[in-house]
Amino acid sequence: MLGALRSSVARAARSSGVRRMASDAVQELEKEVSHAQKEANKWKMVTFACIPMCLGLGVLTMSNAHTHHRNVPAYPYMGYKVRDFPWGPEPLFGTK
Repeated sequence: MLGALRSSVARAARSSGVRRMASDAVQELEKEVSHAQKEANKWKMVTFACIPMCLGLGVLTMSNAHTHHRNVPAYPYMGYKVRDFPWGPEPLFGTK
């Protein structure tokens, strides 16, 4: 806080040729801090408003989820094999 006060006083002294009192610099610093606090509170409220919307959208998306099944035609060449697999007659994962 002290460093911010010093930089604020130095900035005020450079910006105008008029010499300012320390109380003016403190008032400017308080304005900057209150503005920053207002902005932080605004974005906190925006965040808290968006969280339920995002959760609702996620629930809606997941509740309407469905699996995609491919309807593969039973072509005669798809089940053709010359010899058994090394692990036995069935396919590795049990599907044909």
